[in-house]
Amino acid sequence: MELLSLFLLSFGVGFSGAMMPGPLLVVGIAETPRSGWRTGPITSLGHAVAEIGVVVVLSLGLVAVADHPIIPRLIGILGGAMLLLMGFSMAWDTIRGRVAYDTENQQPTAGHKLAVKGFTATLSNPYWFVWWATTGLAFITKSIKFGAVGPVVFYFGHIMSDFVWYSTVSLLLWKGKRLIMGTGLKVLILICAAFLLWLGVTFIIDGARGTL
Repeated sequence: MELLSLFLLSFGVGFSGAMMPGPLLVVGIAETPRSGWRTGPITSLGHAVAEIGVVVVLSLGLVAVADHPIIPRLIGILGGAMLLLMGFSMAWDTIRGRVAYDTENQQPTAGHKLAVKGFTATLSNPYWFVWWATTGLAFITKSIKFGAVGPVVFYFGHIMSDFVWYSTVSLLLWKGKRLIMGTGLKVLILICAAFLLWLGVTFIIDGARGTL
């Protein structure tokens, strides 16, 4: 019963991160009209690969490197730079008419590329590291008392929240694609690009100041 409680608790708390707007959600919004409802589950798979790595690292007690003052600064600056690159690319392609979402004539993005985008979007978000260094670390510490199975149960409970949330977003967006195709979708993508640019600048400033 305690392991079940750990699973359900980690599933619930997982939404605290999944529901916050970020790079992974932006990727889902940008790719779903072309690649369909499968966008959410596949990008979540790439996200899951990144998360299993951090769970293993924290479980092995290697989080000590995060105490070095230079680490948060590098995370903020590098992550912010990647967000700026993603934002500029998304906006430029949309303005130049390179982003076409005619699903009848355009091939959907390959599954492995969607997974890579999910993985990259995850690592580009400095606040993902912050969440794991605080809330995530606390849960890992709590789960360790169950032995090796504890972190495993926590991981699957946590990652299921991501799969459920992002799959739901993609499904709803895909079902309503006829309502937003054309100018409406371009505006939405440009808004997402602007959000990434703002987020990137914010991360770089916070990283440089050491306030991330």
